[in-house]
Amino acid sequence: MNGPRFAAAVVGAGPAGLAAALRLQGLGAAVTVFDSAPAAGGRACTDSVAGFHVDPAVQLLSSGYASTLRVARAVGADRLLQRSPGRDALWRKGRAHEVVYGSPASMLASGALPLALKLRMGAQYLPFLQRHGSALDLAALERAAGAGLDAESAAAWGQRELGSDFVDLLVAPLLATLYGTGPDEASAGFYHALAHQGMNLQVMALAGGIGEFGRVCAERIAAGAGSLRLGTPVHAVETDGARVHLSGDGWTESFDAAVLAMPAPAALGVAKFLTPQAAERLARVRVRPAASLALLLDRPLGVRWFGLSFARGESRVAAALCAEENKVSGLVPPGKGLLVVFAQPRTAGRLAGADAAEALRELMPDVARVFPRIESTVQEARLYTWSHGWTVFYPGHLGALPALRSAAFDAADRVALAGDYLHAPTVEGAVTSGLAAAERLASRIAPNS
Repeated sequence: MNGPRFAAAVVGAGPAGLAAALRLQGLGAAVTVFDSAPAAGGRACTDSVAGFHVDPAVQLLSSGYASTLRVARAVGADRLLQRSPGRDALWRKGRAHEVVYGSPASMLASGALPLALKLRMGAQYLPFLQRHGSALDLAALERAAGAGLDAESAAAWGQRELGSDFVDLLVAPLLATLYGTGPDEASAGFYHALAHQGMNLQVMALAGGIGEFGRVCAERIAAGAGSLRLGTPVHAVETDGARVHLSGDGWTESFDAAVLAMPAPAALGVAKFLTPQAAERLARVRVRPAASLALLLDRPLGVRWFGLSFARGESRVAAALCAEENKVSGLVPPGKGLLVVFAQPRTAGRLAGADAAEALRELMPDVARVFPRIESTVQEARLYTWSHGWTVFYPGHLGALPALRSAAFDAADRVALAGDYLHAPTVEGAVTSGLAAAERLASRIAPNS
């Protein structure tokens, strides 16, 4: 039997790293995956406690995630995918208006929007999305830049073309809820691509929680004779042109190749091989902290919607609420409730280093406006924070993607970078980047190994 063609390390066990590791194995590599966390999955994780399955960050997968679904089928995780109802709500003027959030057509039929905005949407925005459809591809966001849609913020475009209600009721809630970004800092082209996708979208959850994707991927890597070094931080990655050397607390190991599947600031911190040009491009990537608070409840929430977003100005510190019992069955014990509260971008940084009690005090006033008596039902509160939680796709970033990918692939012959910042700030963007990094490395290394 033929042995492996080359030895590869993958630093990071989130969706990008898992995808890279699986593809490298398929291309004949002996793979070792390193991550400082105790479990695979990155922010696509599930915390299981007392029968509750908490998804503190990533909630759902889109039917448009072609690369992610292909990986899921390859490892057998597709059997866990279940269609989620997709019923959400927008909080405006003291009440929840049910919508299929992110879908312009659904918003047109909702009581969440004023009639004047609905008319402008139907007459202007939907035709705009259809007219620019070929440039509004989340799998190729650089096309939006090529169409001239990346030069200004979503807020600037929206205010000029459709008015402040468009920004406050559509743009701001979607960006804050799903991407940790404000309308004044997100690229207009990025928002348009999201809205275009929302015109024909289905969402799926995983039975047992989103962390099942990482667990199944990790099991497949181990079954393929790969090694997972979880709970093992990597502090430095260097290359001498012939080998790649990884080092951590008291250890050093060498490989034929490596993928750094990490947030851009983390990659900058450990990659000792970057050229000044590659480092400069990586330094332009913007990230910010993320935080969420899970409330384990002694009774169901009693609403039909899964995710509720706040219109701009309607909340002080919370961006969104997710009623987990309405996402997919089996995540919450019978007769119980589970609410995950996502902090606004500016709030998340303040919660770093806080405990769950402090976060509860900070977020509860906004939560109690939606659920006035919820505090008496809270059995336990759990806080989750990430220093590099969100990648911001700001004006100009879409146009810089091709050069950024070149820097990620060409920084060193035997090392490639992967992460959502190279494609789109989604699970799909992360997976796509991991697959591309693996392909590039294998084409370079295997013939010479």
